[in-house]
Amino acid sequence: GNIRELENLIERIVVLKRDQGLIEMKDLPIHHFKKIRLDRYVANVSLPDEGVDFNEAVNDFENELIIQALQKTEGNKNKAATLLNLNRTTLVEKLKRKGLRIAS
Repeated sequence: GNIRELENLIERIVVLKRDQGLIEMKDLPIHHFKKIRLDRYVANVSLPDEGVDFNEAVNDFENELIIQALQKTEGNKNKAATLLNLNRTTLVEKLKRKGLRIAS
């Protein structure tokens, strides 16, 4: 769903902007703004000269979104899943697979 679309979009932008440094809003396809509103996330994205491990970067981004959703909902997985537009079971599976926990 949305994560897969985001991964594909990030990968495409990283490849296209590889030697050009900072990724700006004008580099993003406009049809994605309303659907996943990337403008919230890409303002500070910059590809280092030495490159980046794409899968690790996407994984870190996903982890951060999950952690923030859990913090915002005080650990309520149902509400966090709703914020992330995920099924609760999908969120729980990701938490287990990634070993993520929220401090209580």
